[in-house]
Amino acid sequence: MQFPLPLVLLFYISFSNTLFANRVSDDVKNQDSIKIERYLTKSRTYYTVKTDSAIYFANKALQLSLKSNNQKLIINSQIECFYNYSVNRDLTNAKEVLDEAKSIAYIINDSLSIGRVHSCLGYYYVLASKYDSAIAQYNKSLEISEAIKNNKNKINNLIGLGQVYYERGDFELALSKYVEAFQYNKVQDNKNTKLSILISMANIYADEHQREKAISYYNQAMEIAIELKDEDTLSVLYNNLAIIYQNDLNFNKALKFYEKSLAINKKENNKAGVALCLNNIGENYFKMGNTDKAIVFLRESLSTNRQLQLDTEIIYNLETLIQIHLSLGNFNQAYKYLEEGISLTKKLKIKGKRSDLLKLLAEYYNKTGKYQKAYSSMIAYNSLKDSIQQKSRTDKIVELQTQFDSEKKEKENEILRVKNQFTQEKLEQEKMRAKYLYIFSFLALAVILLIIILFRSKIKINNQIKNINGKLEDSNSKLKIMNATKDKFFSIIAHDLRSPFNAILGFSELIKSEVKKGKDLEIIEEYNANINESANSLFTLLENLLQWANDQRGILEFTPTQIDLYELIQSNLALFKLKAADKSIKLFSDIQPNTVAFGDINMVNTIIRNLISNALKFTDENGEIFLSSVLDGDFIHLSVKDSGIGISKNNQDKLFRLDCNFTTTGTKEETGSGLGLILCKEFVKRNGGEIWVESEENKGSKFIFSLKSA
Repeated sequence: MQFPLPLVLLFYISFSNTLFANRVSDDVKNQDSIKIERYLTKSRTYYTVKTDSAIYFANKALQLSLKSNNQKLIINSQIECFYNYSVNRDLTNAKEVLDEAKSIAYIINDSLSIGRVHSCLGYYYVLASKYDSAIAQYNKSLEISEAIKNNKNKINNLIGLGQVYYERGDFELALSKYVEAFQYNKVQDNKNTKLSILISMANIYADEHQREKAISYYNQAMEIAIELKDEDTLSVLYNNLAIIYQNDLNFNKALKFYEKSLAINKKENNKAGVALCLNNIGENYFKMGNTDKAIVFLRESLSTNRQLQLDTEIIYNLETLIQIHLSLGNFNQAYKYLEEGISLTKKLKIKGKRSDLLKLLAEYYNKTGKYQKAYSSMIAYNSLKDSIQQKSRTDKIVELQTQFDSEKKEKENEILRVKNQFTQEKLEQEKMRAKYLYIFSFLALAVILLIIILFRSKIKINNQIKNINGKLEDSNSKLKIMNATKDKFFSIIAHDLRSPFNAILGFSELIKSEVKKGKDLEIIEEYNANINESANSLFTLLENLLQWANDQRGILEFTPTQIDLYELIQSNLALFKLKAADKSIKLFSDIQPNTVAFGDINMVNTIIRNLISNALKFTDENGEIFLSSVLDGDFIHLSVKDSGIGISKNNQDKLFRLDCNFTTTGTKEETGSGLGLILCKEFVKRNGGEIWVESEENKGSKFIFSLKSA
């Protein structure tokens, strides 16, 4: 039995980019949406590796989406939950969450979401072996996809339809859907999708015993799977190549490939994949003549498929077991399996397999001496076979393949034909032009002259428009900076200035109350320390705010002079000595005496003070802060390195930006306004230098800025 690439993987590949794009475009600045995206990313990380964790994070995303009341995020999270329930074959919860997503999609009347939900419903009905319903849902989604020109979903639906027709034995229609999907994917150039289509097409050729074409497509798929490091797909390819070797009667080589596929599926805990490999190994042992081992593997596969409710795979298990028991003379067991298998083929409308089982039923009746029933069964078999093969499937498939393989050549021939026609027409036109050349020469010169005049006029107008646009862009940029400055200023006044005042007022009231009542000096001392800390924080903030405001207004004087960095650093280390001791942090400096830079000493002092203060804020107790300098040509690079909590790559980009308003609490819940680093950047720039950061999360940070050497 061929091993089609799991539809769960196809849906995941097709929708992952779409889901992400929807989420980001809707709420990129919303904190809840960022958390939701993280949960969904974690869910996809555990998708087939640890399904319990995948379901947990998908449900966390759904809960937060419901809380934020963002309808599109709710749909995205519900679809993610659906995929995870599907992997676990929990079809009840899968259908329930999908129905909720469908209801919301229709309420908000979002065509993209509606199309995605119908596509998911198609996949659900495939899992439930309800192929008519699956076809209806895929066609509905395909209709919507074509209306909104969504090629990704269109490709996904065509693959889904191909899979349904393949399962029902309609190889012609299945192949036509795969070929159509392949053509659309040429534009998208999605390697995962190309991989799945190649495997599906190879499976059809293998079933039609077109060995060379099947191997060719499998080899193409193998190259892509190796490039993508996709072990799941390699498992599929090992299994299907084993079938080809098995059909060539090379049973030992086939067994080796089956075992490779089985090992990967066991490693990935893919129960459906394990069941399929067990079935195929059982078939291989049966063809080798080892019926005992064949029955063991087939029964284990059948048991797993019954647990997973995979009706189609159960039919394949039953077919081989019937053949084995008929060969061994176990007619009662064979008939029991025949009844179950024929019933399932009727339920699923799988004519091909029903035909095979009717032939086995005729064999059973013949071996048990019931010749009249054997004759009736053969008539039913031949009648059904004739209805399936009114037109040769193999001829049709060869026709489709020829169409597929020769498409490029046909296009090239069409291009060549058009070129030849164009050349002929051009020659005739040249003859006509030669006849009337003298007549129209004067008019042509006049037209050319007019075009030149108009072209020059257009260039002049365009230049004027560019100048005006440039001025407008400059004005917009300045306006954005002014708005960001205003927002930052109001943010500090509204929050950062209020917090220290609240602390001072609150603790002063507590001291007043304590003096009247208990007069506990230790508590009073603690409250006083808190007031002192808040006052120092307020003083630092006001000092930074005043300097920043003066700098923004252009009234802050810039007075460059020679600066002894050694003396300046030592004075700042002494200033922060007590604050460092409070967290048991060691302050070091290897800056040597007579290290002289050129700049405004007040601005440089503010830069150093802010960087040391930040390092103390984000360094845990018993940590270290190290200051150093390096001479690099005409500049001195001064660095402040700490052993603190570090900064993520994403947050590093926000540190020196005024429009982000980025600030976090320290290791002892110290707060800040985020203004210090912005002020540092402004002052470093005024002094002709640059400032940057080197950091990794949980590995500390290193802030470096450059000054001109004296």
